[in-house]
This record gives sequence, C-alpha cells and structure tokens, in this order.
Amino acid sequence: MSFRDSTDRQIVASDPGSSVWVSASAGTGKTRVLIDRVLRLLLDGTSPGRILCLTFTRAAAAEMANRLYRDLSRWAIREDAELHRALQDLTGRAPADDELERARRLFARVLDAPGGLKIQTIHAFCQSLLARFPLEAGLPPHFSVIDERTSTELLDEARNRVLVRARTDAKLADSLHHLTSHVSEDRFGDMARRLTAERSRLERLFRRFDNSFAAVSSAIREALGLDAGEDEAAVVAATCDLSGSLVEGLRHVADAMSRGGGATDRRHGALIGEWLDNPERREDLFPRYVSAFLTRQGTRRAKLIHKEASGKAFGDAGALLDREADRLEAAVARIGNARTASDTLAALYLGYALLGVYGEVKQRQALLDYEDLIAHAGRLLMRSEVAPWVHYKLDGGLDHVLIDEAQDTNDEQWRVVASLTEEFFAGMGARDAHRTIFAVGDAKQSIYSFQQADPHLF
Repeated sequence: MSFRDSTDRQIVASDPGSSVWVSASAGTGKTRVLIDRVLRLLLDGTSPGRILCLTFTRAAAAEMANRLYRDLSRWAIREDAELHRALQDLTGRAPADDELERARRLFARVLDAPGGLKIQTIHAFCQSLLARFPLEAGLPPHFSVIDERTSTELLDEARNRVLVRARTDAKLADSLHHLTSHVSEDRFGDMARRLTAERSRLERLFRRFDNSFAAVSSAIREALGLDAGEDEAAVVAATCDLSGSLVEGLRHVADAMSRGGGATDRRHGALIGEWLDNPERREDLFPRYVSAFLTRQGTRRAKLIHKEASGKAFGDAGALLDREADRLEAAVARIGNARTASDTLAALYLGYALLGVYGEVKQRQALLDYEDLIAHAGRLLMRSEVAPWVHYKLDGGLDHVLIDEAQDTNDEQWRVVASLTEEFFAGMGARDAHRTIFAVGDAKQSIYSFQQADPHLF
C-alpha cells in the first residue's frame, strides 16, 4: 500500500461523521488517527466536554493529551498558508476561511472548557463516575482507591486470614490440602493472586448460582459428566469391580500371555494377572493394570496381544482385550474429568473464601482497588433501578467515545464501554445529536493478558 493510500485511509478513519473500528500494525499511525479524529471533532464544533478518550495506561493518556495540545497550540500561531495546508492534510479538503479562524480559537476554547479534554485511563474514568454517583453505586461517598502495592498487601492479609480460618473450616482445609499437594508455596501465592485478579468473573459465576457453592459444584460436575459426589477414587473403585466371568476370561488370557508370548506379552500378562489375583489391592494396582492396555499418554497400545500368545488362549483373546481397553479408556477419561472437577472446586472454594475476606477488609476501610472500579462502574451502568438516571446525566455530557490501544481492553472494561454507548444508537438519548464511537488497536500488540486483556474481544 502506498503512502498516499495510507494517508487516504487515515483521513477516512478520522472522519468524525462515522463510527469506526481501526485495526492496524505498529508504526502505522493508529494513535495519530485518533488524535486527528479529536481535532476534527473540535473543528466541527463539538464541545470539548462531549468527547471522551479512553486508553489503557496513564503514560498513554498523557502522551495523547500532550500531542493534542501541541497541535492546537501550533494552530493558534501559524501563518494562514501553513494552517491552510495543515487543515487540508487533516481533512483531505481545502478549509473554508471560517474554519481557519475556528481552528485558531480552539486552543483557548479547550483551555477554558471546564475540566478540559477528557483523556483518561478507563480506571480513572470509572473512578470519576463512581465519585459522581457513589450512593447509586452502593458505595460510601468517602471511598478511597488503593494502588496495586496496597492491594497486594491486603491480599496477603486476606490469604493469612484464610489459612487461619482453615483450622476450623473442614471444607476449606480439604481444599487447601488438595491445592498445596499439587503446587509449591510460591505457585500457591501466585494462584491466590490470580484468583483475586479474576474476582469479577468469579463473582459473576457465584451470583449466577445465588452465591451457592453447592450449586456451582453441581453445575461443574454436570458439565464434566460426573454424578453427584463422584470423585477419582469412586471412578477407580467402580472400574475395579468386575463380574466373575470377565475376571476368569482375563485371567486365562493373562496366563497365556505369561507362558507363550514374547517379552512384552509376558510383562503385560504379569501385570494383568497381578491385578486380578489381588482383589483387595486392585485400586492401588490400578495404574499398573492400565499400563498393560494404554500408553503413558493415555492412548491404546497398538498391539494388546501378539499371535504366539493369542494362539495359546481359548476363544478370541484379542477381542476380549479390546473390550477391556475400551472400558479402561472410558474410565481414564472419566478419572481425568473427576480430577479436573476436584482441582477446579478446590481452587474455586479457595477463591470464594479469599474474595470474602478480601472484600471484608476493603469494605471495612471503604477501599476500592482498580478491578473494583471497573466492576462497580459496570454494575452501576447496568442496574435497572438507577441506570436510566445515570445514563440520562451522562447522556447530557457525552457524544463521542474513543478507545485507544483497544486490544488491551478486557471483558469487564468492554462492558463499561458498551453500557456508555448503548444509548448512542438506540434513538432514545437525552438529546438529538450525532454521536459516534471510535476504537483503534492491534491484536498482535496485546501484552496485558495478566490483567485479562483479551485481543479476541477487540
């Protein structure tokens, strides 16, 4: 694509008359297009207070503001010919004389506007929204926002309290024992932090089931095809409970493999025979028994019995072993599901306890962390009993929402953006005005997966 083609596309994307979604690679001028769009909105007469620019980091917000103010300040002092050329490059057409005068006055107009241009991180925007409507959001008006360091300290305090609580909470103790038997001390701390970072999703999950952990547990087991209370031990026990005829058939085949086969048949025959001859130890010997039929990767062995051993067994030994391999494959898959359920429920119960204690600590001190800002703002904008009033007040103040680095926006943050802009296209706004949304990003540049950024949502 030529430079001229690229510039033409940037002019089209920055057109304030359309809602636009821009996906472009690094170095192609994505943020420049967003800044050009804001300049053109202002040039078209949009009040600075009706434009909201959201980005992901404070540094990006500051950079965007600096570039906008720099361009506006230059417009104020440029010679007519230079300003004419700058506006033509911006809009793709020759500016009228009144546009030149309007462009010169924009810098002063922006500086005089109450609050100036709204160029904020999404967290800063949510904080200002909640500060404006604290009671509607169910928050104390004097709430404070804590930084990540304080949040980590409070999380550590919550984790310690949960560990103490486990002394008297048997279910919590079982969950902790299960988790600590699978992960190291360092990884356990990381897991606790990850659970807290995902608290918005966890809270939505628990609210979906009326905060009943039993209901969540039942839903997970059902999704994995497990019966109520079915765990790995129960699956193994059921698999080890064989009918007499199957035991006798397998024993005869195992004897034939041990006596007449090659080294592999003799080894597998011995494993099968050992398992069959020790019914009281079958659950302990189960992994060894399975290894005679399945590989370590859980796939069926290419050959369960060789010709020389098969010839010494009565009937179709291969078919009998095939049926048993089918049964064991199904059992191993079910065991995997049972392990997944156990691991998931142990982590969820820990998360459930951590969220409860962490929330208590913050509520007692009227504190919110960054994730709380997003979650509370999203709920405020969607609460049926107060959302219309909040939207009405915001409807009087926003006409254009622009999102920079949109690939780093996560699901909860997109909910806030969607709630802000849903009235734009519903034909039910407080004012009859042209309103737009603009987003720009590059999925390949998404680097905040640890903060749940999801480039697929972009």
